[in-house]
Parts: sequence; structure tokens; C-alpha cells
Amino acid sequence: MVHKILNSYKSIIFLNGDFPNKKLFDFIDLNVTIIAADGASDKLKNYSINPNFNIGDGDSIGEKKSNSFIKILDQNKTDFEKAIIFAKKLNLLPSLVLGFGGGEIDHIIGNAQIMTKYSDKKELFFLDTYPTINGFGTKLGVVLNNEFNIKLNIGSTITIIPFKESLITTQGLKWDLKEKRINSNFFSLRNYNISKIVTFKLKKGRALIILDITKNISSLKKQLKRILFNI
Repeated sequence: MVHKILNSYKSIIFLNGDFPNKKLFDFIDLNVTIIAADGASDKLKNYSINPNFNIGDGDSIGEKKSNSFIKILDQNKTDFEKAIIFAKKLNLLPSLVLGFGGGEIDHIIGNAQIMTKYSDKKELFFLDTYPTINGFGTKLGVVLNNEFNIKLNIGSTITIIPFKESLITTQGLKWDLKEKRINSNFFSLRNYNISKIVTFKLKKGRALIILDITKNISSLKKQLKRILFNI
């Protein structure tokens, strides 16, 4: 069972991708500030969620724009970027990102690049779900830009994707990295942990870490605070 573990974020940014399994919403704090990136506001109506702010250029909003809509026409930035910049100005970071995956592949890759670009201090992280035989699994994505450790059930899958050439050391994985240079020619896909404590150390660059937390959610509340706020 998924427990309510995430209380470290100040806002939720909904993107116009596939939303997580509806059951996950029972364990997410929806009383924080809700920011919809353009057309995500239409999808939120199916969840009876009214965003506090709707940020974007308005090109993918189906119905008449509400009073929460803030039009930003800068075509050099995506609606996701506009939402992040808006949240930062209002001191609403860290932010939980939902609707990160699904849809067209270029959107997914673009979302990953944007999150990595703007997460200077782990200010953004995403949750995504996927179908399983017993219901659904949950994945957590955080940006590695310094060092952290996390406790996971043995056998949890871990992927490390660099968006800048990175120098990474890990401890506790089946295939540990020892000051390994990862770039477009090499990244760690679907590794897994053989120790309950996994440590990540970054000496150079920045990378996105995707953790399968399906069996670990009940123990992550304090760990997420430490990851996000270095406490």
C-alpha cells in the first residue's frame, strides 16, 4: 500500500502527460499550491482538482480559460519551463511534478531535460506509476547534483541518465560505478541494489536518477526531506 510520504514540497506542477494511477492521489497532499502547465488543467477536471494557477501559451487548453490562467507567450520556453520559473518567483519550490510521462516520446525526453536543467538544488522531483499484476508500481525521479544516500528494498531497479557529462560513484548497486564518466555513450540503465543503503556521489555534471519505490514508499518520508534539503 502506498503511504502518504511526501510533505516536503510547496507546490505540485501538473504537466499535460499521463497522470499517475488515481489511487496515488489519495496519498498526495493536494492542499498545496497547484500549478497546471497549459492543457493539464483540462485533465484535472476529471479529478475534480482546480489549479490555483494555469501557466502557458493557451494552445492546448480545450475550454474557455479561467481566472487562474496566466498567459506567457515566450516561445523559447516550454510550458513546463514557464511553470517552473513561475513557481520559483513565488517561492513555491520544491515542487512535485505529475504528468511527467506518457504522451509523445519527444515530450517525455524534453521533460527530463528541463527538470535536470532547472534542478540546481533538487527543487523538482516527479512521481510516475506503471501497471503491474497486483495493481500499479511507483517510480520517483530526482536530479543528482551532489551526494545523497537512500534506503531501498534489495532488488529495486535504479536508472541513472546523464544530461551533462557526469562523473559518478555509487555504492550498493549490483554494478557499482567508481568515478565512472557517464555521457551519451554510457549510462546506467535498470541497475539494481544489492545493499539496502545506496549511496550516490557526483563529482561532475548532473544526472537524473529514476528509482522504483513500489516496495519502499513507507520508509521514504524522512529520506526525501534529506535528499531535497540536505538535512
